[in-house]
Amino acid sequence: MKQVLQHRIDSTFAHYDVDGNGVIELADVYALAERLLRAFGEPASSERGRELVEAYDRFWEMLVAHCDTDRDGQVSPEEYREAMIQMFVTGGPIEADFLEVVQQLLDLVDTDGDGRVDAGEFAVLLRARGLGADDCGVAFAHLDTDGDGAISVQEYITAVRDYYTNPAQDTPGSWLYPEALQRA
Repeated sequence: MKQVLQHRIDSTFAHYDVDGNGVIELADVYALAERLLRAFGEPASSERGRELVEAYDRFWEMLVAHCDTDRDGQVSPEEYREAMIQMFVTGGPIEADFLEVVQQLLDLVDTDGDGRVDAGEFAVLLRARGLGADDCGVAFAHLDTDGDGAISVQEYITAVRDYYTNPAQDTPGSWLYPEALQRA
């Protein structure tokens, strides 16, 4: 695997390992959900807040089911790396579950409920991931590959696949996470 792609997998792992203890655990996933709740100004007790937490519960279940090969309730860097390679390079079974999680995430990001994730809504997600406000519009333009003013599930999935398989720096996938995470 090319060095840039390896770095992206490892950097994304570090993003998910919120507490920095070297493994992804349920507490890390809840911390990520909390970041999004704060970014959207949504209390965890609201209906949308509960839906977001439930979506992150499903994300955790997907991670454990497909990544936690030793079944210790934690995902190690090696387990995560192998699962991402399997999913995006060799097309393993995690892909179907991932599609469902992405759909749920984008449904939650669609705060006005119009069935579309526009630039403003997507910017909140990107800022919660650490992208600066100035770069959000550029990132959105890269991900909105059909130019319709919205990010679809397919555009997002394509960008994620691109992030994990294409070492080029200025592709749709390279804009999913902060630039600092992408450089080897």
